[in-house]
Amino acid sequence: MRILLKLFVESQNLGKAINALSEGGISGFYLKEYQGMSPEDWRGFLISEEPEMAVKIVNELSQDTVVINSIVNIECLGKIKEQIKERLENDKYTLVELPVLGIVVNSPE
Repeated sequence: MRILLKLFVESQNLGKAINALSEGGISGFYLKEYQGMSPEDWRGFLISEEPEMAVKIVNELSQDTVVINSIVNIECLGKIKEQIKERLENDKYTLVELPVLGIVVNSPE
């Protein structure tokens, strides 16, 4: 079985995260930059429902974040998780594992 592994890290920890994944045995990855907020970041207040104001507030309060995505064999998952825990033990991260039901790759030359 294959798993879509999604590792969310703050941008400054991108190198450590990719190294951990590589040492764990991934064969490739793709990433997406975004701005993220933890529940602790907005606890105690409500964001304006006016779209422009909400975007402004989120931009001011959020952190530059990256999600690294990789398809891995379930047999490699334990080693990958060990590497992530070791490399990022002092850093904030979120790891999500999703089962992959199928993969279609189209590579025209």
